[in-house]
Amino acid sequence: MKLLALRCPTCAQPLKPQTLEVVVLRCAGCGTAVSLSDHGLTLTTIEFAAPAVEKFDAWAPLWLFNGRVTITSRQTQGRNKQAEQDAQQLWGYPRRLYVPAWDLPTEAICQLGGDLVQRQPEFQPTPPPSSATLIEAVLTPEDALKLLEFVVFNVEAGRKDWLKELHFTIEAGPPQLWAIPAQRVGSEWQLQPVVK
Repeated sequence: MKLLALRCPTCAQPLKPQTLEVVVLRCAGCGTAVSLSDHGLTLTTIEFAAPAVEKFDAWAPLWLFNGRVTITSRQTQGRNKQAEQDAQQLWGYPRRLYVPAWDLPTEAICQLGGDLVQRQPEFQPTPPPSSATLIEAVLTPEDALKLLEFVVFNVEAGRKDWLKELHFTIEAGPPQLWAIPAQRVGSEWQLQPVVK
């Protein structure tokens, strides 16, 4: 077992993760972003997406990969040419792939990730606000890549052609961690509009 001193590497203020699963958090004192691992603390980069709204509650972490999904085999019970064309159109070129990084059930990650993959929002960076509250990230980039497979399955299973079997590959570039404006609605976080 290795004990880590949870102090900000920039200002030495104690870091106080809310849960044991945290992999990225922000120092409440100086705003430094830090990733936690078995090897210790590492400074990390978080891009903040420029909000299109004035008021929101916090910033939600989201992994973004520039990449490509290649479907190698797609079998269905009924042949629906429109669904096949839609799949080819969606995955036929490189695109941005998104995975929410805060604490969410897998089903919610797949739905939100799939919605973002289909909408392809582009984020404009803004300087990190000094007092920004960042929802702690609990997914590593490696876990996010694994969940991308479920995101792709979710998108394809949502088509109206009774999917039976799906084989595909994912090529993904280096991960980027983005902070997106979010509003708390009940017990959930909803992403807010961003500047396009």
